[in-house]
Amino acid sequence: MEFLVPILRITAFREMDDTTAEAKRMSQLLEMEEDRFIIGFQQKVQKAWDKAWHDRHIKHNIFQVGDLVFLYDSNFFKHLGKLRTHWLGPFVIHSVTEAGAVQLKNL
Repeated sequence: MEFLVPILRITAFREMDDTTAEAKRMSQLLEMEEDRFIIGFQQKVQKAWDKAWHDRHIKHNIFQVGDLVFLYDSNFFKHLGKLRTHWLGPFVIHSVTEAGAVQLKNL
């Protein structure tokens, strides 16, 4: 990157004494900094918008003791099969903690 767009240090090293060239280079550097700031700000805004959209579309499930549930088989992608089921169970919810974790019991 320095080779394609030389920084001010390189121009000083090459002993360019032309003040108009230095002023032009400084204005280019300031424009690049402004563009970098604007792009960074736009990325933050887009990330915040994406997070808000994701948070709006989360479905919160509230489980209670005695509910019948299926357990997703996270091992499914390791052993793919055309007719293999993605779910294990059914299970009965034995207890629910305050944090939302559940203990399951075989039916």
